[in-house]
Amino acid sequence: MKVIIIGAGSCATIVADILLQDRNFKLCGFIGIPQEEKQHLGEEIYGNVPFLGTHDILDHLKNDNIFGFVAAIKNNALREKAYYRAMRAGLIPINVISPHAVLDPSAVLGKGVVLSAGCIVSHGVSIGDNTILNPTTVIGIRSRIEDHCFFSTGTIVEGRCHIMKNVFCGVRSTLLAGLTIGKNQHIEFGSIVKESLQNIARSQFEV
Repeated sequence: MKVIIIGAGSCATIVADILLQDRNFKLCGFIGIPQEEKQHLGEEIYGNVPFLGTHDILDHLKNDNIFGFVAAIKNNALREKAYYRAMRAGLIPINVISPHAVLDPSAVLGKGVVLSAGCIVSHGVSIGDNTILNPTTVIGIRSRIEDHCFFSTGTIVEGRCHIMKNVFCGVRSTLLAGLTIGKNQHIEFGSIVKESLQNIARSQFEV
């Protein structure tokens, strides 16, 4: 399947590295916001893979037999918008799983999920749509992760946690076992979270 990556930053580069090792997909290019178009249009973002344009071209990609996409944007709110914009264009979200990730057979993945190198997804875990696990993220047994979450490099989620929608976990953050993390929470890098956290209104985190 021909696919594109929505995004042009470091997260998109991590995803491209995985996709170019997967014979099931052919990476055709990157798509971004207008600021990224000014910076990258006509350039090759990764290897010989070019920047194609802004989100406006999503509606026309199927004309070139491009049907798949993955949203590779660090900001949860922006990634969520891009995900649904591509869905409305009739594109299919694909899962991107590094051959160097460990995925227990019992785990359940949604659509548009990224598992980077060194990730460990344990027994009974469920991961929702459009969620990204950066390298060396560890998700403990029977944890449940909802849609549009982002786990930075080295995040550890101990067993039986419930991570609600649009949660962001910073680099090397740790969530102790059995916690519920309310939607829209932003966990700072290096944090050790010992107690459950309540939902945060979307307006407080959206960019």
